[in-house]
Amino acid sequence: MSGCCALPAAFVPQWRRSYHGGMTELHRCLAANLKALRSRWGLSQAELAEQSEVSVSYVGEIEMGVKWPQAAILERLSKALHVKPYLFFLDPADTLAHLAWLERRDQIVELGEDLIAYFEKRRR
Repeated sequence: MSGCCALPAAFVPQWRRSYHGGMTELHRCLAANLKALRSRWGLSQAELAEQSEVSVSYVGEIEMGVKWPQAAILERLSKALHVKPYLFFLDPADTLAHLAWLERRDQIVELGEDLIAYFEKRRR
């Protein structure tokens, strides 16, 4: 017998059973968030794969919860999507709202910087 799936369940650690028996909550979050973020930016799986230097099938397998990417790949995916890697692990219901909040915050900061520059010019 090779591989943990060939062993009786009693001999397989709980963490292994949850991984091989179906998607864990982290897998569900990652899969849903990757797909939602990719769609939000209007990217196909092929475009995301090209930008993150992974195969198209690998992106699809992550989105289906079949594959669990290494940290380096998560970083490349997050860079291609212009997000921080932690967004992949938020509750999917909160991810897009959190992203919208971050974008608004950045707009407010930019507006504040513009106002400061405007008033500094007027002072001169």
